[in-house]
Amino acid sequence: MNLSKGTTLLDGCSFRLTDNGMPEWEPSFLTSEMSALLISLTIINLLVCPCTIFLNILVMMAVKTNSRLRNKYNALLACLAGTDLITGVLGQPVFTANQIYRLTGASSFASDFCGLRFVTSGTPAIASMQHLMLISIERYIAIKCTYKYHAIITKRRLVGAVLTAWSLAIFPSLYSMFFNSSSVFFTIFRVFTILSSICVLIFCHIAVYHEARKQMLKIKTQQVSAEAKETFLKENKALKTSSFVIGAALVTFLPLTFFRAVLTSRISSTVGLFALEAVLESLALFNSVCNPLIYCARSREYRAAFKKLLGLKENVVEPALDSALELI
Repeated sequence: MNLSKGTTLLDGCSFRLTDNGMPEWEPSFLTSEMSALLISLTIINLLVCPCTIFLNILVMMAVKTNSRLRNKYNALLACLAGTDLITGVLGQPVFTANQIYRLTGASSFASDFCGLRFVTSGTPAIASMQHLMLISIERYIAIKCTYKYHAIITKRRLVGAVLTAWSLAIFPSLYSMFFNSSSVFFTIFRVFTILSSICVLIFCHIAVYHEARKQMLKIKTQQVSAEAKETFLKENKALKTSSFVIGAALVTFLPLTFFRAVLTSRISSTVGLFALEAVLESLALFNSVCNPLIYCARSREYRAAFKKLLGLKENVVEPALDSALELI
């Protein structure tokens, strides 16, 4: 039931809708359960935020300082770490400030603060999806066209692809700053960018796993040079690492995307709507701390580089353990 333009009646209380269709926060939404949830999310994000910043800086420094990590695949991982670093520096602090703002019982958000939330969380999220798409394409070419890889993936093309990815991520934010963020064009562009990235991710990984199985069968049944076999196994392990990274991103990002696209208009409880949004947005932000942990768990070179940067001694058992991990 509409009371006036931008005002809705739900659960016996009236509230105004923001440009993105979400109810505007009101002090009456701050129940005891909501307060406990917001305090918990605030504490968790305050603890995770420094880890996100530290680990992603560590990844970028490892790629820059370690000669064994300076290749095109790890360059894309370092670019992805850059988007995760922005999330840790801007996205999580703004999200935490947002929860503290709600806990103060303020009556409404300032419109520019809502815009800041989208710029600091939405832009890195779209950039991350774009970089994951580039990593999938790079892995597809590495497995499908192993001998032509360096001719296809050149430094100039790699830089151009990364700049294009950032342009597509920044454009919606710039558009929302100068135009109405609820416009049809803005919504369609953002949804198309995310969905197209997911479609490319799925296609590349299905195709590349099919090709990897063919190559593995060829290695087992035919005489293949030791160098070719070593190259394929190395590329295949990098593929599995990127699969873990992409899987973690989909698990953390898709629930929030589904919530905003489908569930927002279907949940009748306003308090439940804000609670679920806060939990899912926090889950999406946690993805930025997952990626460095995946690199460390999957790669001996990253573990060695991290230890060197931190001034830690190498573990003598490490080589034997890594030999076993190479087969996974």
